Amino acid sequence: MKKILRRNNLSLENSSKQEILDAISVIIKESKTFFIAGHTQPDGDAIGSGLALASLLKRLGKKVTHCSIDAIAKDMMFIQGVENIIHTNKVFENFDCAIILECINFKRMGNIILPTQAKKIINIDHHLAHTNFGDVNYIVPNSSSVSELIYDIFINLKIVPNVEEAENLYIGLVTDTGRFQQLNTNSNSHLVAAELLKCGANSSKLCKQIYSTMELSKIRLYGLALSNIETAYNEKFVYIKLTKDIFSKAKATDTDTDGIINYCTSVPKAVVGCLLKEVDNNTTKLSFRSTEQFNLLDIVKLFNGGGHKNAAGCTINVDIDTATKKIILAFKGKL
Repeated sequence: MKKILRRNNLSLENSSKQEILDAISVIIKESKTFFIAGHTQPDGDAIGSGLALASLLKRLGKKVTHCSIDAIAKDMMFIQGVENIIHTNKVFENFDCAIILECINFKRMGNIILPTQAKKIINIDHHLAHTNFGDVNYIVPNSSSVSELIYDIFINLKIVPNVEEAENLYIGLVTDTGRFQQLNTNSNSHLVAAELLKCGANSSKLCKQIYSTMELSKIRLYGLALSNIETAYNEKFVYIKLTKDIFSKAKATDTDTDGIINYCTSVPKAVVGCLLKEVDNNTTKLSFRSTEQFNLLDIVKLFNGGGHKNAAGCTINVDIDTATKKIILAFKGKL
């Protein structure tokens, strides 16, 4: 591959997709030590894409330090290679390259390292709201998952994913599209899925593990959450409040909430679903899902939040009841 003259902040705003992928390939080939991290409270896409990328780099003879500031959720511990992710809040080494996955800014991965600890930074993301904080930024908002973007790197390096890599990428793809049912699903989602199946990914096995296996604490939390579902604006806004007391009764943690919000948008009239989680008396985290026509970013940006058009979140520094009133008021006249 022809050597590429690198420049800071290479992105799809000033370069073609092929130029970006070639620049990533050159950095990978020239670097020896790598740091990888996804966002805090990593989901299936952050975990699966990171593990597949780490495996690819190791196959190329690279030294990889793959970290997460938060522990991996119990229901994701089945993923092959997950034990290789280092749970830590600080790494002091220096690296030839840091690859940050699915983070709208560098600190979104928890500041495990500082930007000065890496000679080069590669930023790979699919959020509409993003920042080009890397030397190379491969950000494709219409991609349904970061796993698809990591697959592009495999192909550009002319390396076929092995079975474990293919399955980890498939986990990222299937979870970020909600079993190919969410609005971010597109033709490329299915095309990449097909290629991963050709590589040996076992869709039936993986989906059974992800969607048909659930810890008792998570089942209890679902029950308590759904019994507290509420609506506003003629059932167009559907929300669930999860207090610390509810978490305590279910013996559950924040990682057990995955999937609950989808029940909000299952209500026939629902335009927006919202899950409010009490962190403490002065902090409430909110997650949103919306139907195709409603852009959530217009709302969450009022609270310094971000995400995608139809899947976004924010934090409001008030108690959960006050946060509920504030967010309902924010949607007034918009549904």
